[in-house]
Amino acid sequence: MKYRPDLPEQLFCGYSSEKQLHFLYLLLKEVEQSSEQHFALLRIDFVRLIEISDLANLKKYSKEISQTESKESLIQIVFPYFQEKFYAEKDFHFLNKPEELIIKQSDSLDNKRLFPLTILLHNLRSAFNVGAIIRSAECFGVEKIIFSGYTPLPDHPKVIQTSMNTSTKINWEKCINLDQCLHEYRNQNYDIYALETAEPSVSLFTHSFKKKNLLIAGNEALGLDRAVLEKVDYILQIPLFGWKNSLNVGTATSIACYEIIRQVY
Repeated sequence: MKYRPDLPEQLFCGYSSEKQLHFLYLLLKEVEQSSEQHFALLRIDFVRLIEISDLANLKKYSKEISQTESKESLIQIVFPYFQEKFYAEKDFHFLNKPEELIIKQSDSLDNKRLFPLTILLHNLRSAFNVGAIIRSAECFGVEKIIFSGYTPLPDHPKVIQTSMNTSTKINWEKCINLDQCLHEYRNQNYDIYALETAEPSVSLFTHSFKKKNLLIAGNEALGLDRAVLEKVDYILQIPLFGWKNSLNVGTATSIACYEIIRQVY
């Protein structure tokens, strides 16, 4: 379903209550991103649909909504009815920042840099984790991502979705023989790291990284096989201070990439 500004009232009234609520939620997303002039029109449409809906709890706010002068105020009024839908959104920015702040809205074409850091993703199962890693890698200037085992590739639809259009902007290759791949990088003077909660290990915070590094991340549930860990130069751990002893693989890989680049380059 998509928001339609010209949705006929008869069609809207034929929706179930849940479908009416979802359509109004889509309208709220339009409100959040609207200009001042466009907001006035969307507010009118919102009030119009509330008044003919089956949503009695929302109807009682129609007068207050019709008199509100800002999109932030409108959203705050109706937020309790839509909060779970907002919270379930991936990468959706709910409220705009104050207008006096200059928020960067467009992607940059001028500051593209690549650093001699390569990521190898071995047997990841989640396309969403892979997409998140691709997005972080592109932002941080990682030179290449290698896909090994059954890790979904950048052309997978869910990877494309989560990577936010960065899946076509990275250098990548498919690795068929992991041993051969690691051998080739070692011959190019790369230090090879496994990102894993295992011992013996080195700390991301205190280890001295050299200029060229290859970082391996593994399966979300099983981690990296012992056979892989025995082939690396170092096992790399991120110091943690809470109850849980591990991070999501996408989060951990992003943190490690950022810190390596910050330290070395």
